[in-house]
Amino acid sequence: MVQSAAADAVFYALSHPTRRRVLERLSAGPATVSELAAPFDIKLPSFVEHLSVLEDSRLVKSRK
Repeated sequence: MVQSAAADAVFYALSHPTRRRVLERLSAGPATVSELAAPFDIKLPSFVEHLSVLEDSRLVKSRK
């Protein structure tokens, strides 16, 4: 059941085009939140929510 929950989290994270584009960008190397958010026409708090979904699914890891 744990594997199923982890897979569900990954598929949920990948279900949104913004999050998929963020992953594509990160495949080229690390970036700041501002750099990642720049191409999108959304407010920063909403963008950070997308990053949280990616982190919760363990597809990305952030450093401060």
